[in-house]
Amino acid sequence: MKGRLIAVLGCATSLVTTALASGYTIIHLRSYSLANLFDGTANGIGSNIGDVAFDGTNLYVAGYHTGSGLQTVGMARISNFYDGSNFLPSNSTLTEAWKVQLQQDGGSRDTRLVYYNGSLYLGTGLGSTNAANTGIRKYDTNGNLDTSWAGDGVLSLSEAGVSRYDTLEIDPGSGGGASLAVGVFGSTIIRRFDLNTGANVGNTGAVSNAPTAVRDITFAPNGDMFYKWNGGQNNAAGVRRFTRTGATTFTDAGNFVTFTEGALQQSTVAYVPVSQAYGHLLDVILYNQRVSGTGKVFVRDVSGNPIAELTGVGPTADNFTPPSGYANTLLNYSHYITSDGRLFIFVVQGGGATGTYIDRLDIYEVVPEPGSLLALGAGTALLGLIRRRRQS
Repeated sequence: MKGRLIAVLGCATSLVTTALASGYTIIHLRSYSLANLFDGTANGIGSNIGDVAFDGTNLYVAGYHTGSGLQTVGMARISNFYDGSNFLPSNSTLTEAWKVQLQQDGGSRDTRLVYYNGSLYLGTGLGSTNAANTGIRKYDTNGNLDTSWAGDGVLSLSEAGVSRYDTLEIDPGSGGGASLAVGVFGSTIIRRFDLNTGANVGNTGAVSNAPTAVRDITFAPNGDMFYKWNGGQNNAAGVRRFTRTGATTFTDAGNFVTFTEGALQQSTVAYVPVSQAYGHLLDVILYNQRVSGTGKVFVRDVSGNPIAELTGVGPTADNFTPPSGYANTLLNYSHYITSDGRLFIFVVQGGGATGTYIDRLDIYEVVPEPGSLLALGAGTALLGLIRRRRQS
């Protein structure tokens, strides 16, 4: 393990560091425009990029639409994107291997995408109460709809027993047994569905002390839940933490962070298990803000300490400077840990038109600060290696 960490760090120290705090170094690896896919036309998959996933080789992106009424939205796969050590150079034209296009509610109805164990779960038209124009679907990584899931490949509002969907995430469960968790604005009940069949596997009861204005949820590997809410009284908003006590039960652990946000529909939170790659570092939470945090992804460790603010400003590690940092707060993110222990964070920003750098993807890598490894006893050999890399 220690040898692997040294190898990763040795490569990373010559790169551009975008954030540095409390044992973490966050490197801005790559930046790309995806305006060609999110041009708002019938040939695209939305007007704004909304979510991102990665399976270790292929990239998946999904979009929503700001136009009213039925609009073309969907997802696409970008192949030949990562060769096991490097991503395509920044500002490369990313071409889809396939795309899924759906006619779903627009008007900024949300889209969410998660990847798990070889399958993709896509929620579109989220926030709509029109059952025909919203749904959650399961696909394989070639874009084929799993028509056996939920009976016909689509988990409908009536099948889920809800009037709308707002967010979805993989729930690792309590001691195993992952499921698809679905959050609904106006309710503190988390609906849970079998990843293989789409059948309900047990909803939680109303989560005690959870604000009803839920916009997003994320889970720690042990099943604890972080609950992003906004639109409360006086525009109160924040992330609240709930400790897992059973498959369908949680106890309130209090607010993780609070702020003023307003009724932001594209309100997101993500849990990144940094400790699975670097055991001496705490896991982190990513979230966005609308009022006082435009153009930033906020990063805090699970103890609540601020770690970094990701802004999309360059240059990247391959010496590309994006034309601007993040221009708005319509941000979403996911992570991936490779088999050799590298930890990547994928950030997407939506909102723009053809020819702009608004609908964009940025990739960051999390590695330990040199000092944090030395404190563990990695020794003078590592320090010498770091110094040599910096001098080269």
